[in-house]
Amino acid sequence: MITTFETIQTPKTSQLLSWLVFLCAGGTLFLAPLVRGGNRQIALVVLLALGLIVAAALLAHASYQWLAADRVRRSGIPKLSITPLEHENSTVASGWFWWMLVMLIALSPVWVSAVQLIPIGNETWSNLAGRASYLAALASAEVPVPNALPISLVPSATWAALWATVPVSAVFVAALLLGQRDVEKLLLLLFFAAGIQAILGLLQLAQGPKSAFYFESAFSGIIGSFNNRNHLADFLAMLIPPWFYFLMIFLKKKKNSRKSKRAPLFAVTPLWLFGGFAMLVMILLTRSRGGLIAVTSVLFLTILFYIATQGKNFKLIHKLSVVVVFLLFSIFALVAVDTDTLGQRWEGQQLKTDAEIRNAYALATLNGARTLWPWGSGMGTFEAVFPRFQPLQTPGYVPHAHNDYAQMLMELGAAAPVILTAAAILVGWQILILWRAAKRRRGTTTEISLRVFSGLGALALLIHSWVEFNMHIPALAITAAFLAGIFLRPLPSHVESRSKATGTPSSVSAA
Repeated sequence: MITTFETIQTPKTSQLLSWLVFLCAGGTLFLAPLVRGGNRQIALVVLLALGLIVAAALLAHASYQWLAADRVRRSGIPKLSITPLEHENSTVASGWFWWMLVMLIALSPVWVSAVQLIPIGNETWSNLAGRASYLAALASAEVPVPNALPISLVPSATWAALWATVPVSAVFVAALLLGQRDVEKLLLLLFFAAGIQAILGLLQLAQGPKSAFYFESAFSGIIGSFNNRNHLADFLAMLIPPWFYFLMIFLKKKKNSRKSKRAPLFAVTPLWLFGGFAMLVMILLTRSRGGLIAVTSVLFLTILFYIATQGKNFKLIHKLSVVVVFLLFSIFALVAVDTDTLGQRWEGQQLKTDAEIRNAYALATLNGARTLWPWGSGMGTFEAVFPRFQPLQTPGYVPHAHNDYAQMLMELGAAAPVILTAAAILVGWQILILWRAAKRRRGTTTEISLRVFSGLGALALLIHSWVEFNMHIPALAITAAFLAGIFLRPLPSHVESRSKATGTPSSVSAA
């Protein structure tokens, strides 16, 4: 009886949970950009609900697997086959130290907010860095002070920020654990969402500032369903490197179908090329300087990696052809947009003025971080706390620092470098593992390429965030977290074992 339960019921239950994770993660990724990039209360409620379901399903799956494994050990039944949710992750990289760093990052909103929301005595509170003036102001206004206060200067904002990060952490962990086919399907869903953004952008361009497709947004230009041209540009820029991954897959399938004399996939490759061209044109149409810098940087790195993955059979003439093709690709994209209007965004005086304002924001934010170090002002409190440090020459209302890293230091205090250090260790570790795997196999595989292209997509947001607040837009944070999770996925054990045993690459499997 126990044998039947373990060998039959466990896989079905795990498969059901993995499907629940897949469906809710897909809903999160697809719905996040549709309502102002998820930056509205109704959108946040939906994303929170989906994120909680994903988190609960992941926790239930882990608990069920642990209980099932314990029953198997006690009953002496042979070990079960690994379930779909974790069948690719039995590698050295998934040891306790790796998981400790992953959970440190994934659960960072929880432990940071826990520290910042625990009430402490007001006398102790007043001795914390940068807080005495607040109690003095309350005393001068004859406002009664509670006996205990949380470290966060605006506890309600910290609670709101905590709930807003739930879907971000959920899709990050889901990307680590779902199977490769499921991850690829979710990436294709993101490209479908990008197609919707491109259509909306074209309609806004065609109908002008009074277009109904702005959905009563106060902003103009090409914004899609976002509320800012920079956010649309960053969303599309993150998807450019994964686009190359699927191009590689489609070309591989087309080549295999010709060798086997089967009919190739009809019009898939030309359609995919057109989609990539459309995304690049749309980024240019947004006229986002930060978006152009980000996409240019990752596009350059992506092309280098794409050429490197072709191996020795990719001759010099072929490499030069790829470079020329994509140079022409970029030139045609520039011709397709209004280059005069684009040039105005880069005009000397306007660029200088914008740079000075954003630099002033960043410096003032860093000043706030120093004043409130090491506790920070509280997660999500920037908008309320920044006026204390705001320079007089800057505009009156500043909801974000326009530099996510400076804002992170101000809000999180010493927790920010801890989180960033853990992320840097994981990234460096993964780069080393991917490089060694590719070196052993004398080439790359779909598993390696998927991780590298996704990592380059997440890099686009990291670059753009030096001059923007993309990490605080739910759709962008969710997309970047998903891509980062794919990049950090442990390599399948067969990639390591085959390369060690043979020293030669196996055939690249079609996804």
